[in-house]
Amino acid sequence: MRVLALLAVLLLLPSAAQAAFRCGTGLVDVGDWPVEVKERCGEPDYVAIYPEAALPGIGIVQTVEHWYYNPGPSSFIRRLVFRNGRLQSQDSLGYGFLPGAAGNCNPRVLNDGMSEFEVIKRCGEPLSKRITWVVPDEYSRYAERRGVLQGIYPVEEWMYEFGSNQFRRIVTFRDGRITEVESAGKPQ
Repeated sequence: MRVLALLAVLLLLPSAAQAAFRCGTGLVDVGDWPVEVKERCGEPDYVAIYPEAALPGIGIVQTVEHWYYNPGPSSFIRRLVFRNGRLQSQDSLGYGFLPGAAGNCNPRVLNDGMSEFEVIKRCGEPLSKRITWVVPDEYSRYAERRGVLQGIYPVEEWMYEFGSNQFRRIVTFRDGRITEVESAGKPQ
């Protein structure tokens, strides 16, 4: 009975092993500096940097970095999220792929939830990119008058072309993942 109670308590306690993950021969954990992660994991396969906070009259005051590591087709791609120079979180995506393997890119492969890294590896760099700031409906007029931009978040849009006889696609990302794919005009 005592053993069961002890096991139940241990399962409820957060452990370092739950937050940390193995990278090469070392462990990487939330709170690590980027240099520490590079020492243990090597250079990332892809890095995306996004604005995250802005102040009126000043501009962008905080960014977030997404680092992607592709371990190959037998393991999951890892995405590490850095804020303020510290590792904030990591998550596993779909299976990786062989380095240098040509991606299969067509409009049907661009699906909700797909990461920016997967899109780049399948389709290459887009024709054009733009970032817009979205103001949610629940945005407070009080916050607006005070110059506080709480709740505003950036959305990135990428334009892809799939040949002269097909419509271009606008791929919308929020937090590094596809949220929408829409058709645009055909190339001129």
